[in-house]
Amino acid sequence: MCGRYNVTPDAEAFLAAFDIARGLDSLPQGPLFNVAPGDGRRVTMVPIVRDTDDGRELAMVRWPLLPFWAKGKPIRFNTANAKGETVADKPAYRVPWRSRRCLIPAHGYYEWQKAAGRAAKQPFHIGLRNGALFAFGGLWDRSRADGGDAVESCTIVTTEPTEALRSIHDRMPVIVPPAGYEDWLTGSTRAAAQWIRPFAADEMEWYPVSTYVNNPQHDDPRCIEPLAGANGS
Repeated sequence: MCGRYNVTPDAEAFLAAFDIARGLDSLPQGPLFNVAPGDGRRVTMVPIVRDTDDGRELAMVRWPLLPFWAKGKPIRFNTANAKGETVADKPAYRVPWRSRRCLIPAHGYYEWQKAAGRAAKQPFHIGLRNGALFAFGGLWDRSRADGGDAVESCTIVTTEPTEALRSIHDRMPVIVPPAGYEDWLTGSTRAAAQWIRPFAADEMEWYPVSTYVNNPQHDDPRCIEPLAGANGS
């Protein structure tokens, strides 16, 4: 799964990475160190890249996904992540999978490892080597309450982890490389599905971080600092 991540919104870097035609002026200011999905008490807005008739655009949408058929009302199950193996079949995801795929920019994500003999799980920060910008494979949708405004939202697609990451968690987000952006955004479902696979571990790095990140209200550089005395990838 992927329930937390970090990203530094930067218009120049986003433009270079994703060839965005419009919407960069909507980016939030400053780094986001601990992005957590919204809940009944908190609305979380995240940047996504999607295709339009006028080229790729940057849009700020809610996370997690609210299906079009929900009519703007919360649903009972968690849609922060969509299992890649079943996106074509699940009612919440099958329509977006066919026509509303997106890229979700990130610099890293967090997972929590179960440790034998310890009640508390150990958080890890996971990303590409050298902290490079990358993109999760995502889906977006638009839901409208009767007589109300449309709510746009997204989910992060997940897959099996690499063997190297399996000891940390049994799922990982789909990471789409630049070679797959066009397939993911505008290609057929068959073309997009080829990218639902573990990302190459030799291009990634991970290290333990403090349980400070456990609190979604904490949003500062301490979230991504390596834990003193610990070893990563």
